[in-house]
Amino acid sequence: MDFTIDPSPNLHGQVAIPANKSHSFRALIMAGLAEGSSRIIAPAVSNDWMLGTEGLERFGATVEPHANNVWEVIGTGGKLKTPDDVIHCGNSGIILRFFTALAGCCDGYTVLTGDESLRHIRPMKPLLDAMGQLGAMAISTKSDGHAPIIVKGRLRGGRAELDGADSQFVSALLIAAALADAPTELAVHDPGEKPWVGVTLDWMKRMGIEFENDNFASYLIRGRSKLSAFEYTVPLDWSAALYPLTAALVTSDSVVRVPGMDLGDTQGDKGVLEILIEMGADISTDEKGSIVAKSSRLTGRKIDCNDFIDQLPLLAVIGAMAEGETKLTNAAICREKECNRIAACVETLSAMGADIAETDDGLVVRKSKLRGTELSSYHDHRMVMAMSIAALSATGQTRITDCSCVKKTFPQFQQAMQNIGAEVRKHA
Repeated sequence: MDFTIDPSPNLHGQVAIPANKSHSFRALIMAGLAEGSSRIIAPAVSNDWMLGTEGLERFGATVEPHANNVWEVIGTGGKLKTPDDVIHCGNSGIILRFFTALAGCCDGYTVLTGDESLRHIRPMKPLLDAMGQLGAMAISTKSDGHAPIIVKGRLRGGRAELDGADSQFVSALLIAAALADAPTELAVHDPGEKPWVGVTLDWMKRMGIEFENDNFASYLIRGRSKLSAFEYTVPLDWSAALYPLTAALVTSDSVVRVPGMDLGDTQGDKGVLEILIEMGADISTDEKGSIVAKSSRLTGRKIDCNDFIDQLPLLAVIGAMAEGETKLTNAAICREKECNRIAACVETLSAMGADIAETDDGLVVRKSKLRGTELSSYHDHRMVMAMSIAALSATGQTRITDCSCVKKTFPQFQQAMQNIGAEVRKHA
């Protein structure tokens, strides 16, 4: 599926935002570890979600879909069984990292693999090394620090050190350590993406897991935790909300509303709103969680991206449309996402005529006149959506190839944008 996009001023209307993927997966995993039957209401259902449910069932949980997007999970009570088949993680880093750590709570051998991106781009070595320090065997079959992965439990507990630049390593071990045979102390070097670790810690509190957190640099987690079943409605996704809101900011005569957002949610991407307002964005909120964005004149600035790392591509697009220079920093981990997002941003925005350059830990972008062209999706949902926003203000038509990956976090993205007047069309 390809997208063709024409310049689109005068965007007006309201956009329904999908549920948040990160909360959905944490709810799924916690329900799988709990005792009894949990209900997850309105999760973000995608190919990743389905792979997650299949993998969790291999660990011994039962997952049943019901009407109105309600999912019942009968948990394992913390007693995970060794999977009787390979766990295929598709393109999902969160499944690979979290399930690798959970495999350390099984007595036997677990094999995990994924698509080309997981097997060649998404690193695993920090997590594998830390698991080894805690008593499990965790190895890369190719000895290159990537999937396929083989794990043999159990996690004994004890002390481990790991690099925390990628928050998924930390979150995965925090959850698995709750089931370890003894307390676990984690020392985290270079802790990054802290809001996403914060989401995990929020879930641990919700589930009654006892832990101590010293400024995201060290943790003490009590093992042998007992989790109880729960009911949970998944909040809407702040990351997805940013795309239609930004579309209003960078096009002329536009007003777009996004309703139903949880202003108290722990999602890090919510912080982008404040950055945009500091750049001059006309954005307002109300007590009911509605966000309204209007066409705005933006000014470039220096932005530390680490708290909302997935928004580097969108912030690069904004930088190309803001007055002056925008410098995006503390984003080196973006080279290890679904694609190398730093290099991909340089390639795509340069092709559109942007003044953009790569740095050691991010990008420098200057105000540019963008022109339509043909772009690759890089099989990365964030790149598709960010470059779609760029195309709305470009001169001429833009075509983005192979856009089906948007289903990962915003399945109705094309239709939602079309509903507010954006000329975004899909082609088989």
